[in-house]
Amino acid sequence: MQRITPRGRLYNQPPSWYQRALPSYEPVARIDLSALSHNYGEVRKLVGPRVRVLAMVKADAYGHGATAVARSLVARGVDMLGVATLDEAERLGDAGGGAAVVVFGGIAPDEADRALGLGVEVATDSRAVVDALGARALALGRTVRIHIKVDTGMHRLGVEPGEVATFGDAIARTPGVEPVAICSHFAMAESVATSVTEGQLERLVSAARALEQHGLAVERHLANSAAVMSRPAAHLDRVRPGLMLYGLYPDASLASAASLRPVMTLEATAVRVAEVGPGEGIGYGHTFRAEKPMRVATLRCGYADGYPRSLSNVGKVLVAGRLAPIVGRVCMDHMMVDVTDVGEVEEGATATLWGAGLPTETVASWAGTIAYELVARVGARVTRRVTG
Repeated sequence: MQRITPRGRLYNQPPSWYQRALPSYEPVARIDLSALSHNYGEVRKLVGPRVRVLAMVKADAYGHGATAVARSLVARGVDMLGVATLDEAERLGDAGGGAAVVVFGGIAPDEADRALGLGVEVATDSRAVVDALGARALALGRTVRIHIKVDTGMHRLGVEPGEVATFGDAIARTPGVEPVAICSHFAMAESVATSVTEGQLERLVSAARALEQHGLAVERHLANSAAVMSRPAAHLDRVRPGLMLYGLYPDASLASAASLRPVMTLEATAVRVAEVGPGEGIGYGHTFRAEKPMRVATLRCGYADGYPRSLSNVGKVLVAGRLAPIVGRVCMDHMMVDVTDVGEVEEGATATLWGAGLPTETVASWAGTIAYELVARVGARVTRRVTG
């Protein structure tokens, strides 16, 4: 097949610059569903048979691909999935199987019709939303299940604890809606061994007790991954693991609490390997200058793919089993790494940016952030390759 070069010449074999643009050179996030299944098993060991699991698959399952993750978890017995928005619920489609989908980020009253159409459960602290859902549900002959969101101390969203009974009564008197759960969110999300956490747990339990005294017996859920691993008293009726399902530890102190396997391994391909002489600058602004002869590999992955620019001249990647430092600024589409001491590295070599062999938590610490942010920011143009 004939093609035309930028200069207008005809050729039959694509040159190297054209080959580098092929999809095989794009960064890849390898998603290991067998690791996901293993991590879910660790959750079940920690919470026991009587506590149910609400698996968090918001933000495209923390960047792992919500559809594949949801199908895998439901096949393992998960009966409830958590998302942040109606858009996320819609994108799940039928991947949730028979599992209930709970929208935690809240909805506006004028989204009631869409919520009914999607058949979701809604976590809310808004009387206006409850009224809108009830009116629409009544018109359709349906019932919407409500999770009452309580502000136990994070001060982001939720009904004040002292107002929960009144709010619950209002829901119970509204045709078309049914209060089924009470929930909150830990402020100390990474490490829950604090007095703040203890106070939040006590406030949620007290609010649930107040509902019971008004004849409303509902499910209680509060425990995130850190609480699943370290605070059994917070398991209550249902837990909401997120990060640990994806093989990541909320805090280094929890590494012995469960044996987790990373689900995502982010990889990039070397599209160029070149010699750089002493005194030469590398990348935008020449923020790195070679002090001696170097071999530098250009990897096809940058901040537009979700790799943090803050790792410029700071981070490292794994090439042929050895760490290679990032040199120069991370670009929108590429980064450069020093492979001088790695051995023979050629164009087409694969580098691990995080995951198997290079813990995501370690990379996050270099970037001054948390593992949640790294995986959740992996861009849409990064190919997800699912195995297991």
